[in-house]
Amino acid sequence: MRQVIQCLIDWLNKEVSDEKPHRILRALAYESLKKADFDDHKRRFTADELVAAADEILKPADAKKWIDWSGSFTDYWQTREPRIIEFARQQGLQVYPKPVRLSTKGGPGNVTTFFIKAMPLPEISPKEQTFQAQQDKVTGQHQAHYEISSHGEIETAWIAKWLFKNGQLHLRSWPVWVIIGWLLLIGGSISAVSYVGWISSSIPHPVTIRELMLLLSLFGIPYLIWTVVIRPSIRLFDDRIVLAHDLLINFKEKSAQFELLKDGELRLIRLVRYSADCPLCGATLYLEEGAPDYPRRLVGRCHESPREHVFSFDRVTRKGKYLRNNDHNNRT
Repeated sequence: MRQVIQCLIDWLNKEVSDEKPHRILRALAYESLKKADFDDHKRRFTADELVAAADEILKPADAKKWIDWSGSFTDYWQTREPRIIEFARQQGLQVYPKPVRLSTKGGPGNVTTFFIKAMPLPEISPKEQTFQAQQDKVTGQHQAHYEISSHGEIETAWIAKWLFKNGQLHLRSWPVWVIIGWLLLIGGSISAVSYVGWISSSIPHPVTIRELMLLLSLFGIPYLIWTVVIRPSIRLFDDRIVLAHDLLINFKEKSAQFELLKDGELRLIRLVRYSADCPLCGATLYLEEGAPDYPRRLVGRCHESPREHVFSFDRVTRKGKYLRNNDHNNRT
């Protein structure tokens, strides 16, 4: 049982999130690990115990309402369960961890408890795989399944190595304040120089090549900083994921992304790469900008056919649908 619970903890550490169901599952997993060598009936926890383990301060009457097992937690689990099953398979297990609620009829001393149960991995027969492939072919619904790179797998450029240690940056660490101060200093200096340059250029006199180049740099450099640093940072906090600029990753690396992760009070930016096998040709899908066809979206573009083999990207489910079918249907 210890291996099964540890499998869930490893998955939770890989899938960092600040969602309440994620924190509930983490609390249940860590509390269960402490009693992994006990019998099942001794690895059951009440709602109050899970709330305390999740570092939430609530009244006992609000604990069950906060957990919301039949609502948000069930929706969360149904979305993640297939990924946990696949993760358990990759770990070489024959079972996978599943959170279970044990309800009672009520009364003094009878309380609802929660525990982790080892469930057998569902078998996928060759016949079912063939049937699903035929169904996909008939309906034309090609679906991409994205995988995330291992932690610290992507190599950063030398200018970013000091900042992204092990491929991530904690937002409460001192480098963040250094970056903010540097941006404010650079932004303020450029604004002041641009203003002085604008005033001086407004005086009527013959314009030389040198002054023209100076004028272009006064407005070109702020625009470059805006497009490379400031705008992606704003979008990162809005969209939770943006493309990493080529200057910040090793030139040998494929397309990568910066992902904003929140886990309780933990705030960090992680360098990741989402990729998938192209269902149409078998090449690799990498996330790229969706513009101009799909503005403000990241889409999976095939390495061999980046304009035609285009798939959507859902960061939560890690699935994507073929988008060119939708384009054809819209035109017709």
